Amino acid sequence: MGPQALNPPLLSLTATWLSYPRGRRHRVQVLTDVSLDLYAGEVLAVLAQRAQGKTSLLRVAAGMQRPDRGRVLFAERDVWELSDRARSRLLRDEIALVGRTPPQLDIPVLTSVALPLLSIYGRRGAYQRARRALADVGVEECARTHWSDLADWERALVAFAGAVAREPKLLLVDDLAATLGLGERDELAGRLRELANERDMAVLSCSDDAGLTSGSDRVASLADGVLVAPAPSPPAKPGNVIAFPGGRSRADEPPRQASS
Repeated sequence: MGPQALNPPLLSLTATWLSYPRGRRHRVQVLTDVSLDLYAGEVLAVLAQRAQGKTSLLRVAAGMQRPDRGRVLFAERDVWELSDRARSRLLRDEIALVGRTPPQLDIPVLTSVALPLLSIYGRRGAYQRARRALADVGVEECARTHWSDLADWERALVAFAGAVAREPKLLLVDDLAATLGLGERDELAGRLRELANERDMAVLSCSDDAGLTSGSDRVASLADGVLVAPAPSPPAKPGNVIAFPGGRSRADEPPRQASS
């Protein structure tokens, strides 16, 4: 699903800058004047090499990391003008960040997925959502298996299920397919695409490999803190344009910064 011209973006980053201190006087610039718009039902894939700011971009988008400058809007609300409590609710109910970090407890998969939901939905509701999420991503047969006994492919899908179990409006994916084979990456990308369509969920996926870009509406690049992303197009126009900072796009038109 492409962005709808009459609807505002679900996520909007405008001229965001982020740096980290390095020693007493030096700072490392991680994000430089980054802007992007992401719409409900849209999948945007960001390609970047290691240590180029992928995780930092996702943390800024999630409202977990405050940028040095710029604005982060979610559903037209500035996340840094919200109270700490309201921002915590936003992260709990509407935004999910998934990566390759293993769970703290080596317990059966179904329990691991349901555990963070217990305080919100109660035992019955948490387990219902956990079972549905495992089925939606295709690993319901792993429900009684412990994390330590899963293959890498199953671990990626279980982590994915844990994120979508809360039915977020925005899913942020941090290098989830790094250890997977090419076919597995294509399949994971396909499942991301299907769930984005079915749930009208926006997906921002960062990876260092193009294997997770299949099925994306747009493909951007992040290097040296600079994000180059094609602007959202109407649904009738094709996506999947890979652009690189300082060079020409692989499409017919030159790369340009996403509209803010």
